[in-house]
Amino acid sequence: IVGGGVIGLSIAYHLSLLGVRDVVLLERDKLTSGTTWHAAGLMVTFGSLSHTSTEWRKYTKSLYETVLPEATGMSTGFKPCGFIELATDPNTLEEYRRIAAFNRYCGVDVRELTP
Repeated sequence: IVGGGVIGLSIAYHLSLLGVRDVVLLERDKLTSGTTWHAAGLMVTFGSLSHTSTEWRKYTKSLYETVLPEATGMSTGFKPCGFIELATDPNTLEEYRRIAAFNRYCGVDVRELTP
């Protein structure tokens, strides 16, 4: 596996769960020091109208929040903080409400803030 970012590390981790023992990961610097580091904090579960994508996002969040710390005894440093999407026109508000309703259906905690 080339690259020790979130994708490369996830592939290595999941291969090990499947019993693959001859995994080699190559990284030019420190783990997660490239693009993954620049995107820190951008893990969101909101925004998809795909059940598969929403479930993948929820799984990833739980992986960093609980699964990996429990499996390794080490903190991932994951700090969920949420985010705000701002609708600046009626069409965008309608779109966000549609996405929010679907995400709530999938078990994602989504709330609408009003002025």
